[in-house]
Amino acid sequence: MRGVEKRRHEWLLGRAAAKEAVRSLLKDLHLQPKEIEIIPDPYGRPQVRYCGAVLPALLYPSISIAHSDGTAIALAVLDSEARVGIDVESLTHRREDFEAIAFSPDECSLLAALPADLRQEWAVRMWCAKEAVGKALGRGLSAGLLAFRVTHAEPASGFVEVELCDGALRQCPQLQGKSLSVYTERESNFVFSSIIYQQGAVRMRPSRQQILDYLLQKMGELTEDWDYPDPVRAESLLFTELGFESLDAVVLCTAIQEHYQTPMPFAELLAEIGQQQRDLSIDELTDFVDAHLGGPAGAGTAPRRVQ
Repeated sequence: MRGVEKRRHEWLLGRAAAKEAVRSLLKDLHLQPKEIEIIPDPYGRPQVRYCGAVLPALLYPSISIAHSDGTAIALAVLDSEARVGIDVESLTHRREDFEAIAFSPDECSLLAALPADLRQEWAVRMWCAKEAVGKALGRGLSAGLLAFRVTHAEPASGFVEVELCDGALRQCPQLQGKSLSVYTERESNFVFSSIIYQQGAVRMRPSRQQILDYLLQKMGELTEDWDYPDPVRAESLLFTELGFESLDAVVLCTAIQEHYQTPMPFAELLAEIGQQQRDLSIDELTDFVDAHLGGPAGAGTAPRRVQ
């Protein structure tokens, strides 16, 4: 396969992987690949557009795509504000002067401190980490290779810490002094990296009453334009009283997960309700959310690294 054909093939593989990632993320909507379009923003960052369907803004995920040497991968996160980046690189076909071009003297010192048998692989991991951060920020490495500075590498965990400087910091001044954690992994002759950066990701676990208050507020917003004259109460039933349909339930469940930044098994809950042919009250939904947030109420949760 010639160079141009190979790049076009990998490009198509990347778009197919991105569509599959979106379909997997929104599996309850049963989207077909032809209903999902991957388009670039003004800087080339991939975005999702739905063909022939108007969906709520909550259902537009952030995505990232990477391909190398005939392999393509994609990452999708159901948060349009998240900074998402993924990269893949082959361990073969590296230039002899790769490290001198890609890394600063301090970064070369980090590599030199690693065991000799890990240096080639970790040079690629560190490069992948820079690429993933550049993609997450939406500008790639346009600010320059050395504007993304690797400050720490952890062979035991696979994490690489990256800080912005120079041109990258001018593009994203809000990240001044922040270290971005990038997860890296090797599989066969490929190295992968990924980052999901969400500002304010550390949250206090809410009490049950706070969860109920949030759900009542959210339900009030969703039903504001509906023909439902009575105020929404904890005892209100989603389907028979509020007139919910399956898509409305998916939108609500998605909003809850986005609000608490915690995945919950809503698909199983909705399937159970359908099998039992019963309804779901807001009070019962509150218990469900409370049970799946975990941990004692009011306890602080540690920041999570997303792999």
